Amino acid sequence: MYRKELENLLSNGKIENYFLLFGADEYQIELFGKEILNLYSKKDANVLSVYFDEYDFYTAKSHVSEPSLFGGDNVLHVKSDKKIPAKELKELIETCKKDKTSYFLFEFYESDMKILLETQKNFGLNFARFFKPSVPDEAVILLSKQAGKIGLNITKNALYELYFIHNENLYLAASELNKLASLNIHVEQENVRRLVFGLGSINFDDFFNKFMGLKDIRNDFFGYCQDQNFNEILFINSLYKSFFRLFKLHSYIKINGRFDIKEAIGYIPPPNVANTLKTQSLSLNLKAYKQIFTALNLAELELKKNPKIDKSSFILSTILNLQNLISTANIK
Repeated sequence: MYRKELENLLSNGKIENYFLLFGADEYQIELFGKEILNLYSKKDANVLSVYFDEYDFYTAKSHVSEPSLFGGDNVLHVKSDKKIPAKELKELIETCKKDKTSYFLFEFYESDMKILLETQKNFGLNFARFFKPSVPDEAVILLSKQAGKIGLNITKNALYELYFIHNENLYLAASELNKLASLNIHVEQENVRRLVFGLGSINFDDFFNKFMGLKDIRNDFFGYCQDQNFNEILFINSLYKSFFRLFKLHSYIKINGRFDIKEAIGYIPPPNVANTLKTQSLSLNLKAYKQIFTALNLAELELKKNPKIDKSSFILSTILNLQNLISTANIK
């Protein structure tokens, strides 16, 4: 099942006593894992949580099999990026099937679909698969729910700003909510821009606009590199996503002959941002977009396969070459 179906089950309190969570979004796996665990962990429940390499089959089996010393339910919570051998998994599930006072929640952080499908089969219909939000609106809804749970008073525009600052990474954006809640203020978009930093101390949108304007971005880039949280792959991915957003808008205008930013990219940014995106998207032709995406993919591949490379110099060279490409693109 998918997130919507799981939300319906949770609202009705009808989750089976063995359940699997997996997918492409760690934040949603963890978020709904907590909700299911809260449902399982009734009064006097005996909860055993094991994370990653802590998993041991005999300890896990003993926990769900033996009666609790205090007479409550036994809850086994496993969070792992490695598969549980099929025989062990079946035994844990069968134990829960036979005894409704035993519960088993498995949060599986694995990307290999073959392994995931093998694991999923053991759980029958008792699983939920999560995908990364396809549009920002979907992510903001999840962030808004979390903000409500922790009592954070924050505007919708501020949530969008938070999401974009963190390169549309839901996990990183959500991690900022508790920090903002500690301020005990009504959080607006300007507060987020002033207080929250993504890749570094420089706002990425400001950097990208300067980059697209063919201005000298070397000092800004070195500012990123000096930040302790700087990640080269994340930086390349940020550029890719920004160009892909422009490409979606460019394609929509060319195909439909009109400008409708919500239909093109799935949400409505502030008017000044929308106008900037429109101008940037039309400043490039299809050949330039293809060259840009190819260059960014090759750059990411080189960073991953060549750990000894001078990463900062390599990325700076890449983005300067991209600026040269943009400046010489044959705009029609």
